Amino acid sequence: MKKSMVAVLALAGAAAGLAGADSAAEFRDGTAFALGNMPSELVVEREAGKPVRFSLEENPSTGYGWEVVSSTNECEVALVHRGGDGKTTCGAPGRLMVAVTSRTNAPVRVEFRYRRPWEKDVEPWKTLRLTVRDPRGR
Repeated sequence: MKKSMVAVLALAGAAAGLAGADSAAEFRDGTAFALGNMPSELVVEREAGKPVRFSLEENPSTGYGWEVVSSTNECEVALVHRGGDGKTTCGAPGRLMVAVTSRTNAPVRVEFRYRRPWEKDVEPWKTLRLTVRDPRGR
């Protein structure tokens, strides 16, 4: 397997109401996830210190945005918004460029929630749970 590729396990989340068995897929750095076909969970093997890079579709003109939740400071999450002006053009698409770098050999979990920040008692429209595991780790 090329170094630029890592094994990934894409699980269809019950919360998303998807039926069927869990499926394995290949993940490449730079994978672009669209809102309509995004997995609810990713498990990526990557050595500590080497980032996992992907992008998430977003549409800030609708008020929706990606919220990042991590219960640990053992990873770094870098975010860059591209495309879409977020202010004047209704429906202008954009992408959130993501790089998650683990600082430990232990598994690191990060959750991405696509929601409107003012809707406090509303479940996110989309959720992506990322687990980064170091293949040399514990």
